[in-house]
Amino acid sequence: MDGKLITWLDVERQLKRVSNNKTQYPDFIHAIYCYSSGMEIEYSGDLLHTLEWLGAAFGKNISFVDEPYIRFDLNKEIYPIEFISTVSEKNNLKPVYPLWKEHVYNPGIGTNSPEEWREGPHMAAFHSFKGGVGRTTSLMTYATAMLNAKERAKVLLIDADLEAPGISFWLDDENKPTVSFINYVEAIHYSPSSQGEVIDYFASELRKTSINIDGPSKEIFILPSSLDLTAVMDMPVTPEHLSKNLENPWILSEYLMKLGQALDVDAVLIDLRAGLSELASPIIFDPRIEHYFVTTVAAQSVKGMSEILSRLHNSQSMLTDFIAEKEKPSVIVSLLTDQLRKLPAYTTATEMLNSAYPTEDSDILGQGIEWLEVDFNQSLMSLSSIRDAYQALSQSTLYTAARDWADSLQSSENELVAQVLNSPNNINISDVQKLYETCSKFQFAENIDANDMLVTDPLRNLAKHYTDTIPNAISIGAKGAGKTFTYIQICLSGNWSKFHRKINTGVISATDAIVFPLLASTNLDAAGEKVRSIRKESLSTLGFKSETNLDAAAKKVKAALDGPDINWDEFWIQFLLSELGGEAKSLSELNELLISREKSLLLLVDGIEDLFDSPDTNEVQRNAIKALLQLPNALAEITDRKLGLICFIRADYVQTVIKQNFSQFVSRYQPFRLEWTPESFLRLAYWVAGKSFIIDADPHAADKLNSESLLIALEKLWGKKLGRDNSKEANTARWVFAAICDLNGKLQARDIVRFLKFSAEAMLQTQSMAIKNELWSDRVLAPEAIRKSLPACSAEKVSETASEIKSLNDWRTILEKIPKEVKKVPFNPLDVGLSLELLNSLKELGIIYEDKDQISDDRYFLPEIYRWGLDFTSAGGGRPRVQALLKRNLGGIPF
Repeated sequence: MDGKLITWLDVERQLKRVSNNKTQYPDFIHAIYCYSSGMEIEYSGDLLHTLEWLGAAFGKNISFVDEPYIRFDLNKEIYPIEFISTVSEKNNLKPVYPLWKEHVYNPGIGTNSPEEWREGPHMAAFHSFKGGVGRTTSLMTYATAMLNAKERAKVLLIDADLEAPGISFWLDDENKPTVSFINYVEAIHYSPSSQGEVIDYFASELRKTSINIDGPSKEIFILPSSLDLTAVMDMPVTPEHLSKNLENPWILSEYLMKLGQALDVDAVLIDLRAGLSELASPIIFDPRIEHYFVTTVAAQSVKGMSEILSRLHNSQSMLTDFIAEKEKPSVIVSLLTDQLRKLPAYTTATEMLNSAYPTEDSDILGQGIEWLEVDFNQSLMSLSSIRDAYQALSQSTLYTAARDWADSLQSSENELVAQVLNSPNNINISDVQKLYETCSKFQFAENIDANDMLVTDPLRNLAKHYTDTIPNAISIGAKGAGKTFTYIQICLSGNWSKFHRKINTGVISATDAIVFPLLASTNLDAAGEKVRSIRKESLSTLGFKSETNLDAAAKKVKAALDGPDINWDEFWIQFLLSELGGEAKSLSELNELLISREKSLLLLVDGIEDLFDSPDTNEVQRNAIKALLQLPNALAEITDRKLGLICFIRADYVQTVIKQNFSQFVSRYQPFRLEWTPESFLRLAYWVAGKSFIIDADPHAADKLNSESLLIALEKLWGKKLGRDNSKEANTARWVFAAICDLNGKLQARDIVRFLKFSAEAMLQTQSMAIKNELWSDRVLAPEAIRKSLPACSAEKVSETASEIKSLNDWRTILEKIPKEVKKVPFNPLDVGLSLELLNSLKELGIIYEDKDQISDDRYFLPEIYRWGLDFTSAGGGRPRVQALLKRNLGGIPF
């Protein structure tokens, strides 16, 4: 038994705990009654069974010697027990009311679902565990959005906070009604008039004091909590009394709905009492009412709100799937700042709140709640009237979400489904096929042609920095970031000025350097012939005679790796001179030759990973790469330089070879680093759609549209949400980004294309994948296809990456011997065969993420793009923690 027994009330609480609020006694116990003077137990059959059950419930506090009793912990007082033998039928059917005191012991069992509303205004309630967190302001933001969503709109605001009224104090004298919420509750309970007469009277009174905005087109009705505070101090009838109506415990909600109907409003918004108050519980537990829970990241507020969500989840889980899905609760995290989002408190709040209301599906990125955030805005802290609030709250960062909500209410879920089912054009499978084929082509850089280029910020920076000089830079990028893609694009341009024009910076380059592919990746395939041809043409144009080729060049480098005591600084200079025919014996001589021929030259280097396969363990390879990365320094010393270099290299290689001044080195070339931001992620998805000739996307506009325009355009590709627009499912763009990025928010271009490919493939296999594509004619990719593509996408990603990155391949081999039940996130590195060296390598690559806010050994996570492919599952606390880490690390993305 948990806890102390201080009074007889603690005895009754323990009975409620072990019997689901006195609803599930054993068959031999018919009833138990607790009084201040003692306990009465009605039982049948052998008394010994009843004694054993009581002994299990109360442990050492109960005694059956002589007269049975329970001993209190306070002063060892005795609480007598009387046993009454009976043969009457057992009656365990105790109604469960929508009250906290009922749900604290009862996990939803016995709850009767209310009858669903078929018509009437939308009902939404706003609640918080603590006051002062912005609950009333949030409610008014939604009211403002509703009023602005239609030409003619009406809302009813109900101040149901019967201890600390909020909206009631925002009323001007001329708009103060003659009736209150307290009056309404009392009239429901005691009025001799009929239900209809009560509702009509209150509706009539509220019409007299309504607030009009912009003339008669927008109207606000307000039912204050009370007419004055004395009524709050003396409430003979409360919502709790109404909820104990045996025939209809939901009678309060019914009356509020019907009041909204009488006033012909679009929505009824209810401001509830904060905390675990029975003044609010009848509305909180009503599944027909949409719920918004407002909290800050403060520990007390989060703990209290987590308890509320947990109890609500227990209650809602017993309902029909339709209602449970419709009423997914929303959590509004208020008073946030950028600084707060970086603190552990923010991550902890995210984890606790998501844990309190879990979702049952296998989607680790899915949430049981809708998550909304509101930034702190000092100007909104002193609102004092309804009109002021209406004018000011469109500035709130919550307003966009509120407006989406209001817009979505213009069509009911049933209407939306009917619209889709009646649509003459279901998903165009030819569009899906075109997307699949385009992604299959563009997934690998070797399949591109000269017109296949999306201009991103790193390319734009490269062009801007080298408008009047020849490029001389190192371009760093993760695997799949687009290094070979960019290399090929520059090659296919033939010269720097032509490539510069593709970037379209608005400035014409004064430099017309001829491109010379010095080294190339071995995986060029179809593009290889074009690159080799350009190499020959460049030599001819420059007037150099050389019989060498890319294959021979690579062999020359590999041969040098086996040679004794190579001076790699000197090797690279002599190597590039020899590849250009060997006329010049030094860099300065080569530069003079170029000047005399009125030429300039841009060397391109790629394929370093093919030439040097193990720099982490091979010192010779490290020295060779390090010297190559210093080559721009040697070129920069040339007077009147006509010679330049762009060297493409993977980020982990740079980390391996540059041990000192690493940050300084990376900072020097940071503008050209091939990284994919949330904005460029949207651009690439749109560009791929354009190259697929679907959704009316124009690939030439991909680098010009702003983020908002891209998001709207991409709704035709994957929808606004992973569900209907008026659902509380995840934002599709954000979900996809989170699915393919690492836990630091970094992602690779190839994975964007790969993910779209597998999503399209899932659409082409709708029958085997159980995807109902006929429900999603408003988009090319159905939500189920997007979700179901992640495992296949991850498996290919892991296989491909392991073939090129030794540390991942080594761990993958080790994992084959690790039991499946051990492979769960979060994990202890020792449990999954990770040495410190291997762990650090995989952390640097973004494959493993260490949650440094945690002190336990089980603090290591895998991004979803790797988790599935490595066959890891999620432990009980893994899902909410991953969501918390993503929310913190992706907090700044614009969608």
